Amino acid sequence: MVVVQTGGYYGLMNWLPTIVQKQLGITVQGSSSIWMISTIVGMCIGMLIFGNILDHLGPRKSFGLFLVGSAFVIYALIRARNMLELVLLGAVVGFFANGMYGGYGAIMNYLYPTEIAATANNLVMGIGKAIGSFSTVIIGLLMSKYSISVVMGFLSTMYLLSFAVMLLIPGLKQMSQHTQSNKNVQNGID
Repeated sequence: MVVVQTGGYYGLMNWLPTIVQKQLGITVQGSSSIWMISTIVGMCIGMLIFGNILDHLGPRKSFGLFLVGSAFVIYALIRARNMLELVLLGAVVGFFANGMYGGYGAIMNYLYPTEIAATANNLVMGIGKAIGSFSTVIIGLLMSKYSISVVMGFLSTMYLLSFAVMLLIPGLKQMSQHTQSNKNVQNGID
């Protein structure tokens, strides 16, 4: 999940100005900073809100919502026809694609024993970021051979693949059940 989230972030931040220039004919000098600011603002809002969603819905539904949302909104970027649409979509992409980053620490602390949780968190995040950083090369190769639709479809598919992987993590299912049990106890339901 970290590989896809990090790879999507690096890939979009590095290559979207080029994609925008090709698709909208907007110069990279003026547009990339505005788009990046809107994406970063969306990311900050997403991280702030994700924790509340995680507490309320549990990890599987929360990450599922953000992963599927990322897949759809990233592909929707190719539908942007002007700078305003791109800035608005950039904020939504930041919200979904990077907002879930704020939840990894919480699930790592649940999935691993306390004695190794910090080490596991650093190891998983470090390896995920290292592998995800190769997305810039992969996206560059794809852009040299295929259309923008194919490249964005590839990124969207990676988020859907991450969604499938997330569903297979048994500890997240148990964490979701534990979260629901705690809510029932708090609400007086047995």
